[in-house]
Amino acid sequence: MKIRLITVGKLKSKGGFKELDLFYRQRISPYCKLEIIELKEKGDIESESAAIKNSITAGSFVIALREKGDSFNSADFSKFLEKKFETHGEICFVIGGAYGYNDINEDVSVSIAPWTLPHQLARIVLLEQIYRSFSIMKGSGYHHA
Repeated sequence: MKIRLITVGKLKSKGGFKELDLFYRQRISPYCKLEIIELKEKGDIESESAAIKNSITAGSFVIALREKGDSFNSADFSKFLEKKFETHGEICFVIGGAYGYNDINEDVSVSIAPWTLPHQLARIVLLEQIYRSFSIMKGSGYHHA
């Protein structure tokens, strides 16, 4: 199992984002290989969308984080990911920059919140939910529902 996370923009050192990123990456690592690709912010949707498309591995199941995407609770998201891992070797998540991105031929779009989040915070929330999903799949006890 492999997860590739493509994100436009890098984590800033202020605000604790890097520490939280490392925290969840370490917790995900026993369950799957996680690769994070940080693309340069260009302020141009066309260029950023092209860079995203070029970073997607052929054959991977692509999940685009979008404001108007499908919503899942944690248990359903875990079941969804488990099914996709059974049919695809790699799941690719995409988080856009400040201006979003155009069509990238994703398989599904997912909303992680009904609000617009800065990409750094969206990344942390997504990593936490990926970790929570694995803990649900494996019955580790992290998820208390």
